[in-house]
Amino acid sequence: MLARQRQEAILAEARAHESVDIAAVARRLGVSEATVRRDLGVLAGQGHTVRVRSAAGGPGAAVGTGSGAAAGAARGHSRRPSAPGTGATAEQVAIAAAAAHTARAHMTIGLSGGPTIHKLAAHLRELPGLTLVTNSLLTAAVLSRSSRSRDRPTVILTGGYHDISDDMLHGPVTAMVLRSMRLELAFFDCTGLDSSKGATTDSLADCDARRALVQSAARTCVLATAAQCGSTSLSMFAAPDQIDYVVTAAVGAPSPAQQALLRRARGSVCVDLAGTCSPSRTA
Repeated sequence: MLARQRQEAILAEARAHESVDIAAVARRLGVSEATVRRDLGVLAGQGHTVRVRSAAGGPGAAVGTGSGAAAGAARGHSRRPSAPGTGATAEQVAIAAAAAHTARAHMTIGLSGGPTIHKLAAHLRELPGLTLVTNSLLTAAVLSRSSRSRDRPTVILTGGYHDISDDMLHGPVTAMVLRSMRLELAFFDCTGLDSSKGATTDSLADCDARRALVQSAARTCVLATAAQCGSTSLSMFAAPDQIDYVVTAAVGAPSPAQQALLRRARGSVCVDLAGTCSPSRTA
């Protein structure tokens, strides 16, 4: 069962019973309790609120902070990371700030969409002389608000088909434009990142554009939360050997899944959200 299918099953359980029993869900789905907890973390990052039943059967803690995404899921529309209006979490803000140090002035850079990328774009727009290419309307809007009076970034927005369900441009025109570019670096968000399966996304519509962006970039950098590390979703857009940099975050020491990613990538950062030690880096 794919990660997205598990997460939809967890949401269905929460809607039916107003809470979920982690052990019972794990048994029914044939996965470990750790996998269910990781799925709950992904859902929380997307804005879903899921209440977890305690071992005694009473009400437990609520996982997540918003109800907007859960309401959308009840109507049959799951929110992808690139959905308009999706706010970034503190973890995503920290990851974006760390990823910004990978870029340098006057580079040619490609960007996907998603809340972490939007926060990254706010940092990049202040670097002088950048050329930035994206198929995300919101990423382009963030980039265009540079405060620089000179050497403002050049923003190239690809053409393509616009589906109102997200802020992305899709289709063969988008992929063709991206493949024609020669980029020094490209940044991506993801819904899953695994050391052996690569970077994945739930959006089939956007996957072709992401693959084209990977092909056009001399180097790639994938931004992933702790919950996304070690998980996979519907479609791969970057194989493990196509990922040069990984930027993630953890409270204290990185998880085993994060450690595997940090070792494999050419240069990586794991931000310590607890502030107990310096960020873990690999050169």
